Amino acid sequence: MAQSISLPKPASLNSGFEVWMDRVLERAAEAGRDWNADDVHDLRVALRRCRTMAEALDEVNPSPGWRKLKKSTRELFHALGELRDVQVERSWLKKLAPSGDPVRRHMLTLLAGLEKGCRAKAERALNSFDRKGWKKLTRKLAPKAQFFPLESVVFQRLALARLNQAAELFHKARKSRSTVAWHRLRIGVKSFRYIVENFLPQRCEAWCDDLRRMQDLLGDVHDMDVLRAKVRRLSPRLRPSLAAQWTERIDTRRKGCLDAFLQLSAGPSSPWLTWRAGFQWGHALVAASVPQRRTA
Repeated sequence: MAQSISLPKPASLNSGFEVWMDRVLERAAEAGRDWNADDVHDLRVALRRCRTMAEALDEVNPSPGWRKLKKSTRELFHALGELRDVQVERSWLKKLAPSGDPVRRHMLTLLAGLEKGCRAKAERALNSFDRKGWKKLTRKLAPKAQFFPLESVVFQRLALARLNQAAELFHKARKSRSTVAWHRLRIGVKSFRYIVENFLPQRCEAWCDDLRRMQDLLGDVHDMDVLRAKVRRLSPRLRPSLAAQWTERIDTRRKGCLDAFLQLSAGPSSPWLTWRAGFQWGHALVAASVPQRRTA
């Protein structure tokens, strides 16, 4: 029997389009100082928010401005991604082995040189980023971003489409268990999460803990896949015993993350079931205090 879904009261627009556009400029000023991992991550998150909102809003309220926004951030976003990937790999190497480990030492040396090149590329991209043009885009696009209200059925349908895509990718990943399939699922979950975070704040309050946890676990699986590939490329120059130890260490961490993801995703309390149920009653949603994460 159908039940109403208890959702929190509507959130204020403290994470709306204009707020994130302004945050890009704030984070850009901070990241360019010393390029530490946290500042790089924060700037990339702000850019990603703007880009994903532009992509979704272009579907429901088309305008050349959305495509201009994505084009203007493409170089900087990808340069930051390359730098961020190297910084994450360095962090994992330090977690997976003690400082005296020869493979860790060698790979950290290689990554230090790679990070230097990525940082120079990111710095060039940041220097060429048009801040004045960004402010003009903010003024132009902010009214268009508010054309449909938060929680609108337009955004609900968009989120449901993303959810169906992610669910299909989940079934394929469970069946094939391939590296590529899990990576595609990670992207699919991320796409659904961004729609919920940006445009469905009531559902985000109830669902985003699970969404973030899922994405983090799949992100760790992806990190292990990337790190394992690099160790394998390096393995001809390593003692076989060292290469085997590292492969086993990475596979163990990967398996733990994947098992945790599958455990979270399975059973009668699976978030997949809760999320799908959350779109079955349309606007007949009951505003209430923050509910249990999986009330449906």
